[in-house]
Amino acid sequence: MSDTRQAIMRSAADLFAELGYRNTSIRAIAADAGCDPALVPHYFDSKEALFSAVVADTVRPAEVLREALRRGDAGAAEWLLRHAVADWEDPVQGRRILGVLRSVLDLPVARERMSRALLPRDVADSRPDEVRVWLVSSLFIGIMTSRHMGLLDETLFKEGGEAAVDALAPVVGALLGADGPDA
Repeated sequence: MSDTRQAIMRSAADLFAELGYRNTSIRAIAADAGCDPALVPHYFDSKEALFSAVVADTVRPAEVLREALRRGDAGAAEWLLRHAVADWEDPVQGRRILGVLRSVLDLPVARERMSRALLPRDVADSRPDEVRVWLVSSLFIGIMTSRHMGLLDETLFKEGGEAAVDALAPVVGALLGADGPDA
């Protein structure tokens, strides 16, 4: 990935997090990235395409969920939760994820981009796996939102989030299908 493209992605992620999708302009992204505004559409077809790239890079939902579904074992839930907690607790990554969520709540086009980013292409052909992805994603969005609002006890996220992982692993495991009747 070129340095300019990376700078655009970084700036877009930060500005989407700070201002939301609607209030972030291509000009502001270019200015923050230190490049000519004409370079943004050179690397990304549109603001929507740039947002999609930021979602895929920031949240990385499809690759992570695909791996958890592929594993299909009891450890998949803990692996997925540890990954999620690490992202939520990272100051930069957590802020960017919240920014993506704010944008998704604010704008239908952002919601559509996030929906596409959440569902791995190979999962879209399997209705049971698609339902699992939506349920796990919804649970994680609720947890992160509740965490951000201060509705969850801080001790759940101390020491790498061990308490949160322990509490949520059975639920996430069931949603992934690891603990279901076919497991």
